[in-house]
Amino acid sequence: MALPRSSSVREPDVLVVGAGHNGLTAAVYLALRGLKVEVVEATDRIGGLAANYEPWPGFKAPLGAYVLGLYPRWLLERLGVWDKLRLLRRPVGMTVLLGGGKAVTVYSDSKRTARIFRGFSEADARAYLEWDRLWSIATSILRGLYENEPLPVNEIVETLYRLQGVPLLGDRVKRVLEDAAWALTASAGRLLEEWFESWEARTALAEDALVGELVDAYHPGTGLVLAHHYLGAATGRAGEWVNVAGGMGALSEALAARLRGLDGVVRLGCPVTMLTRSGRGLEVHAACGVYRPRLGVIFTGSVKQLPTTAADLLEKRVRRGIESLDSRGASAKLVIASRKPPLPRAGVDVVEALQSSMVVLRGLEHASRALGEALHRGVSSEPWLSVNVVSAADPSLAPEGWSLTSVFLQYAAGGAVGSGAEWRERVLDAARSVMDDEFSLDWDDARVDVLTPGRYESEMLVPGGHIFHIAMKPDQIYGFRPLPGSQGPRLPGCGEPLYLGGASAHPGGGVSGLPGLLAAERLLADRGLAKPRRVNLRSLALAALRGSGLI
Repeated sequence: MALPRSSSVREPDVLVVGAGHNGLTAAVYLALRGLKVEVVEATDRIGGLAANYEPWPGFKAPLGAYVLGLYPRWLLERLGVWDKLRLLRRPVGMTVLLGGGKAVTVYSDSKRTARIFRGFSEADARAYLEWDRLWSIATSILRGLYENEPLPVNEIVETLYRLQGVPLLGDRVKRVLEDAAWALTASAGRLLEEWFESWEARTALAEDALVGELVDAYHPGTGLVLAHHYLGAATGRAGEWVNVAGGMGALSEALAARLRGLDGVVRLGCPVTMLTRSGRGLEVHAACGVYRPRLGVIFTGSVKQLPTTAADLLEKRVRRGIESLDSRGASAKLVIASRKPPLPRAGVDVVEALQSSMVVLRGLEHASRALGEALHRGVSSEPWLSVNVVSAADPSLAPEGWSLTSVFLQYAAGGAVGSGAEWRERVLDAARSVMDDEFSLDWDDARVDVLTPGRYESEMLVPGGHIFHIAMKPDQIYGFRPLPGSQGPRLPGCGEPLYLGGASAHPGGGVSGLPGLLAAERLLADRGLAKPRRVNLRSLALAALRGSGLI
């Protein structure tokens, strides 16, 4: 698909750098407005970390993300790809293996989960129903915040606290608002300890606070990461996460097909080598030629790639700020092909377990120990795991007679780490030491591919190998993402129309399409082609409370 090398190419209205799901979302959105859009991608595949890859002939494995939840159904419909996807529901969210043959099952049905918690604590069963209500309200607010340009965190917290002074709000509503405000900055560990008395209930709910980050449950801000994973909206049903038939790559493939149907262009194997100013504005030098887009550029790679490609565009202070961003990866992945899937040894419903995420987490202190070891040695010897038999929900991902499993492992610290055979062996040995305790699996008859932060950095061009580009920490989220002073998708300290539309921008990582959408909307607003939008948090919070029946 790449163009022959030339000194120049046709001038699109907008150039999108990066063909991940965010870049394709932005491109389709703009093409639907009648603009001429081109996408250039450095690698030979679309989708970024939301892509399929073929570790062995006939297998379609998830390169990064393996479930879909954050991408809103309304956006899928607006872009014209909703009817091109088949989403496979997951009635069981997680089967959490606690060690010693003990397990907890977390269902999408909160009443059913509360009955499970009753086996540990009657108080925790009651608390879980209130917990579910808190997050149904909080995530209604967060979803509105995520779908609009970011507000400063302090403004969000202050507004939620001020709302408690609205006349006629009952004590229960005020407690919900106070909990929602606190959750934005608190640690998940403190939240869970305040709400639940049993370690089993706390552990069952902790995994969502840790995914992708080099933190344990007691780090400030992990409460927000926990909330992030209650935002499932891809089916239109709040909080629901699903598998995508054909693998996660099917979403990006549907977006790329839609773009081509709108006369958009996607060029693979076309890395950007330089961004400069010229007499005609921003000039983009790529392997397939020089672009001078009429309206602007949307960059969807990691912002940490910008200092080398746009050094003459950015103020020195901004360049230093970008270089100092925390982008250390925390996650590795095993892709396992086997004749039989890994079967849990604990006494659980095997059919349900294989349809869920089987999480091995033996208490919050397990994650803390694993983190400390990874920070010192690079890889935890006893990591916590999320084991997903992706072919159980979608048999098309593996040849007949085979099972395909994705094992998410933390912690394998990113940064200055290798991606060679020795490093992969360390990750594999650590995963096997845990899996052999909890699962029955014939390793001698299995094929294994190991994806480390180093491989994500070298093959997917993600500095540090962080699956969210940069960490989702309190100083790198909302109005601080990627830097204090960020003007929504516009990069501070850059006088040219350069927009960030990837996971480095608000609202951050995960397969949501929202960074791409917000970049496209801001470009249109800056050019007078659309009205700018700004969320009214007070109205949003009151609407969420009314929708819950609390007021």
